[in-house]
Amino acid sequence: MSKFLKWFVLLLIFFVGVYMLAEWKMKKEVVSFLERKVPDHIDFSYNALTINLIKGNITFKDIAVVSLGKQTSSCEIKIDADELSIKGFDYWKILFQKSIFIKNLTLAKPHLNFKTCPTDTDNVVANKSNPINLLKEILVEEIIFDSGRIEIWDATEEVQLIAVDEINLSLKQVATDPDVIKKYVPFNFDTYNIEILNLIAPLGDYERLKMKSMVVNNSIIDINDIALATIYSKFELSKKIKYERDHVNLSIPSIKVVDHNYMISNDSLQVNFKELLLSQPKLEIYRDKSRLDNIENKPLYGKLLQKLPFKVAIDSVFIKNGTIVYEENIPNNVPAGALSFEDLDIAITNLSNIENENPLKIRLNADLMGEGKFHLNWQFDVFDPRSSFLISGGLSNFNAASLNDFLIPNLRTQTTGTIDQLYFTISGDEYSSTGDIKMRYEDFKFQLLNKERNGVKKVLSFIGNLFINDGSNADEDGYRYGAITAERVRHKSFFNYLWINLQDGLLSVLTGNGEKD
Repeated sequence: MSKFLKWFVLLLIFFVGVYMLAEWKMKKEVVSFLERKVPDHIDFSYNALTINLIKGNITFKDIAVVSLGKQTSSCEIKIDADELSIKGFDYWKILFQKSIFIKNLTLAKPHLNFKTCPTDTDNVVANKSNPINLLKEILVEEIIFDSGRIEIWDATEEVQLIAVDEINLSLKQVATDPDVIKKYVPFNFDTYNIEILNLIAPLGDYERLKMKSMVVNNSIIDINDIALATIYSKFELSKKIKYERDHVNLSIPSIKVVDHNYMISNDSLQVNFKELLLSQPKLEIYRDKSRLDNIENKPLYGKLLQKLPFKVAIDSVFIKNGTIVYEENIPNNVPAGALSFEDLDIAITNLSNIENENPLKIRLNADLMGEGKFHLNWQFDVFDPRSSFLISGGLSNFNAASLNDFLIPNLRTQTTGTIDQLYFTISGDEYSSTGDIKMRYEDFKFQLLNKERNGVKKVLSFIGNLFINDGSNADEDGYRYGAITAERVRHKSFFNYLWINLQDGLLSVLTGNGEKD
């Protein structure tokens, strides 16, 4: 063996030895760092640690983290993952620029399990006096959360609050420093992409939310197959409740949000959407009227928006090709009556609980009972102290007999005739309303039914129809006019309020002199 080759082999052995020694020393330093810096309330363990000094890579295999939640509102956090890898660790920056730079941080197949704190805990209050102190700036080019699962449980671990089958997350240009770490969001980032599959979340004691998939990135939010439904059957719900409550089944095949962003001001979240589109939603509501009526005052929608725990500003909301079916079951022996709106299109502008000069506006078009063309324009100022509103709308080409499926079981009434055109305008507030109405109709009549709803009370029906004008005494265009005056029943919904306004207006048209004031 030549002298050169001997020296080469010796140097190679030397450098390999130095490298192995350096890796051993680095492992020792990493282990020592974790023992010193990981707080006592966090238990961090792993099965294997590998280090590549040349590439600046550190990999932990089969990690497990258990936290008692001293810095969060969760009383216990458990994280298991196949691997935690740190790639592209920059030694130069940490030694000479006093910053930490990492090219990639990946958590592979993590399972996150959170347990919330009891409501009487003082854990969160204590945390506010213990902010995280950071000495160096940290920059990570990309953070990847690969094929994760999430479970969130209540304090008793008996009720699962949220379950996610799979979540994938990517954050790019993630940075924090000694000042940012103390803010509401303790880091900044540039672009992001989040994918969620099969989310389930109970909403109180009676409803549950399910979502098949959601993708969120800097430009759009795309949600598919979302459903909100009562977890009990109609019969089971009626047995469990004392007061009237809607049995709900809502399904939305697609929700899309275009141009969204979020702001934090004084620890308060503000959500901004340019456009929100809901495609082909179907809402089925059933109410058992045999339960007691809840007499608590129901605030109108402006006050409900004000009470949201965050700020929201949505320029436009569009609902396309929707369906609403409302069933009401009176305590009798006949099937529940149904009222339906089909081919429902709604446009909402300025949906916001941030004070501005523009009112919230709603424009609605639908087929009532699959026949009559119904339209509605509604606007109100969210911050008006009296919840004032203005509504105008109309109905055309409507066969009144199509309402009998709803009127017969609920009001023991059936109708005949045609509403050719109906227009109304209503202005009011949370206490009372006034308005005007005009209608052109033909052969409109009603009949009162007996208790069994299988026969007509002929005498009462005859007397009632004596007071209903047959459509004569109309103006040259065939319209009869009426006035609207109504008092709100404050423990009932806004739509009950709208109905009693229309009811009063119809009665005025049919039984009044029909002349325009």
